[in-house]
Amino acid sequence: MKKITALICAALLILGLVGCGEAPSGQETTSQEQSTTPTLDAIKEKGVFTLMTATGFPPFEYLGADGEPAGVDIDVGKMIADELGVEYKVLDMDFGLLVEALKSGKGDIVGAAMTVRGDRAKQVDFTETYAKAGQVLLLPADSPITNAEMLKSGEYTVTVQANTTGDIYTQEELGLTDLLQFKNAVECAAALASGKADAAVLDSVAANSLVKTYNGQLKVLEEMVTQEDYAMAVAPGHEDLVEFANTVIEKNKDTITKLIEQHEAAAKN
Repeated sequence: MKKITALICAALLILGLVGCGEAPSGQETTSQEQSTTPTLDAIKEKGVFTLMTATGFPPFEYLGADGEPAGVDIDVGKMIADELGVEYKVLDMDFGLLVEALKSGKGDIVGAAMTVRGDRAKQVDFTETYAKAGQVLLLPADSPITNAEMLKSGEYTVTVQANTTGDIYTQEELGLTDLLQFKNAVECAAALASGKADAAVLDSVAANSLVKTYNGQLKVLEEMVTQEDYAMAVAPGHEDLVEFANTVIEKNKDTITKLIEQHEAAAKN
């Protein structure tokens, strides 16, 4: 009887030891806490941070003397990449393609002087604002046009950068649909200088930069027809990247202001 009791106790002891041992590997994995920065982790693992832009909108994005994308947005993207400790890549494409390209995962962030708007906010998440601007009229230096209301007459050929706030404003607020649309602000200014257009509705920072480039051929009406904020865009579901970008932007606000001035001068040359 004592032997049977001893055997039962030994068996119970063995079962107890098994129960207190390590859990199967599958259970161990599921019990681990998930990372709070999955997007940043994925970028670091890949080793490359990719910014998408649309050159032709100085001083925020344009082609530098070496033929490569340059500008304020390009520099801010580089700041983010440096903070992450990864390589930096820039993809240049038409402005109208940027949102869909972002949503499809072709890049990590959009830096293209993108205005924060409600319709866009339904498709992307915006970072903190890093610059303020608004739509203005860019005109030939001898233009008789004195305000945006005059464009409603239909007597003038108006040019805009397609798919931008200026394009939307001109159609919805001024009621103009027969517009001369170009893929960037540089082409709009060229149309004005060559006499192909009478007025352009463009973001104020870009318009003022282009005036300097054309050395007296163009002018900007001081009155802004809209007030806007620029921010970078991230695909929904990547909140950790938005927070990280916000930290970089906040830390470098003074530097970004100086970059706008520096790139205005550089884009002119």
